[in-house]
Amino acid sequence: MNLTSVEFFAESAQHTSVLVLVLMIVEWIVLIAINVVEEKKEGMVSIASYLIQSIPYFLLSKLMIVGTMYWLYSHRIFDLSFAWYIWIIAYLVYDFMVFFIHYMGHRVRFLWCIHGVHHTAEEMNLTVVARGSIFDFFFTPHNFTWLPILGFHPLMIFCIEPVARLYATYSHLSERFVGKHKWLEKLFITPSVHRVHHAKNPIYLDRNYGETFSIWDRIFKTFQTQLPDVKIDYGIMHDQLDSTSIWDVQFLLWKELWTDVKNAPTFKDKINYLIQPPGWNHIDGGKLAEVYRSEAWNSRSLNPTTIND
Repeated sequence: MNLTSVEFFAESAQHTSVLVLVLMIVEWIVLIAINVVEEKKEGMVSIASYLIQSIPYFLLSKLMIVGTMYWLYSHRIFDLSFAWYIWIIAYLVYDFMVFFIHYMGHRVRFLWCIHGVHHTAEEMNLTVVARGSIFDFFFTPHNFTWLPILGFHPLMIFCIEPVARLYATYSHLSERFVGKHKWLEKLFITPSVHRVHHAKNPIYLDRNYGETFSIWDRIFKTFQTQLPDVKIDYGIMHDQLDSTSIWDVQFLLWKELWTDVKNAPTFKDKINYLIQPPGWNHIDGGKLAEVYRSEAWNSRSLNPTTIND
């Protein structure tokens, strides 16, 4: 494959954003028609969030993303071709970067204030794909911006990223349309596996960070299959956040972070509120996701007939 062909495919791949938007609207309408969607306003807030977060991308993408990628490529470490196996390697490296950045989005609180917007939906369907932060421009591009330094041509990344995003869209499908495929999740992030990631059940917290492949979660011990006796409860562990309020969805996590930083007694504590995982506090260290999970598993082992944790 030559550069001209890659340019053509990269240009064509950019239209996947329109396809994703159409798919999520169609699914949402179908779910409303069959009376599955309980809160119609939640989907509207998700789509509004998509439009809001698109503004910074539209205004700054060529300057800050494309420009940076071509600059990095001009200083690349390796000279890589467009051979078929390089495409496979590029996709795997990209998918690992998504896994890593996604993991950081759950483990660093100021990043969680950006990524957590995506988790505020309390129903699972394709409109959740659109639910992103207005500040997402500072987070998600790290999935792919740095790859050209390794020798992957930016146009190669511009082909891979929309394909991966389309697969990620599929993983948000409502359980009304696709169930659990146990044999597929040995390699891939299936819709069932990704539903676990969107759960606020203590036993499911902070699991399944992959986008296309589940191998990274298995390697780093963050994989969790959907349990047959634990029904998924979607959203985040927050009693006051209204998933149908665009103000709450976009800014409440930031407001609470600012309050914690402002009231922290020392400079070190202020920094820790920014970089420690959600749930941390300066008083006793707080209660983090791993503690919730451990307690849930312990409770499960003591009460094996429990249906919902």
